[in-house]
Amino acid sequence: MALFIGAYLPDRRLDDTPFSKALTRVAAGLAKLRQNTVQSSAPNVDLHFLMPGQSELPGFEGMRFHSYDPASRTLRIESSVPGRMLGSTHAEAFVIAAMQDAIDNAKEFFTSQKADFTSEEYFELVDRLIGVPMETVSYTSTTLN
Repeated sequence: MALFIGAYLPDRRLDDTPFSKALTRVAAGLAKLRQNTVQSSAPNVDLHFLMPGQSELPGFEGMRFHSYDPASRTLRIESSVPGRMLGSTHAEAFVIAAMQDAIDNAKEFFTSQKADFTSEEYFELVDRLIGVPMETVSYTSTTLN
């Protein structure tokens, strides 16, 4: 089971927003936990944050299922980022909460598919991530994939 996060930034000016920086810090913290056993087998949850740009907005609010690849057992979920969150001091908390919501949604999906999915292991991973001192994780201004 692996948890991945990334973002779609329709505008390069979004690179330096507090939200983009928070997402990058959380992704870097998640990368530090790649050696965790929960991160080494399927199914995978791939959460993408869709950020609003000057001329392009996500076509939905909240969260939605994007696709499922049975070959890699990867469920892709999209989360729409509200415009007010781009400059918010609560951006990191939003990212963590969206990850937790995505885990709940993935459990619902995999249960409906009668597939093994242990959401508790994913939640434990997020709990460990929260324990990683995020202020010590450096970031670079890049688009996450």
